[in-house]
Amino acid sequence: MKRRVAVIGASGRTGRHVIAAACAREDAVLHAAVVSSGSSKVGHVVEGTSVAYSGSLDSIVGADLVIDFTTPDVSMEVARRCVELRIPVLVGTTGHSLEQLSELEGLGKRIPLARVSNTSLGATALSSLAREAKRLLGPSFDIEIVEIHHNQKKDAPSGTALMIAESLIDNERIVANRSSMREPGEVGVGSLRGGSVAGDHTVYFLGEGERIELVHRVSSRATFGIGAVSMGLTLCQKAATGIYQARDLIV
Repeated sequence: MKRRVAVIGASGRTGRHVIAAACAREDAVLHAAVVSSGSSKVGHVVEGTSVAYSGSLDSIVGADLVIDFTTPDVSMEVARRCVELRIPVLVGTTGHSLEQLSELEGLGKRIPLARVSNTSLGATALSSLAREAKRLLGPSFDIEIVEIHHNQKKDAPSGTALMIAESLIDNERIVANRSSMREPGEVGVGSLRGGSVAGDHTVYFLGEGERIELVHRVSSRATFGIGAVSMGLTLCQKAATGIYQARDLIV
């Protein structure tokens, strides 16, 4: 059975790759491609499909899955509408406020809702490998995370870096872009911005006279589109409501 996929932020940096990935699969079909109401693309047909770009969320009616790559405010509107329509939604948008994250948690009690900071398989594997490295190395190794993204990225640190850091803390605390000496019990996160970098994340385990580096680099944003559709289709198979993370959607 082909799942009908609606993409929000369809003309964006990642959204267009989500569309391409959905169209390339035999078990998915593009149902809607939503852009901002003022976009010049509204009314034009998405290349290779019979679907026209829409400036309204009304076009998601009838979808089996919604994938969102927009802005925090828009993504909240999308999630609320998905709850009304009982459609599973994968939120790939990052940079939400604490209040917005709290609301997403509540919305996830009503539909299957995935909040995925990075939809690449490799980023999910990196997080798992980092947790295992911490277990093996113990508390004598300091942990620092450095992420690099393109010069137009709005949030820093990246959602992926924070996801990795959060998976590594027990009693530690996260310190972003530190400006003073490192203190015990910290997991540091540093951000670099420049050029067209799609996304690099390095986790450092720094010991006495030695270090381990776990690195994940994305060379094409198509990776995010492929992963988003794969994870989204897995989300469709989840009968239970709740908040899902990337590791819950990797099969």
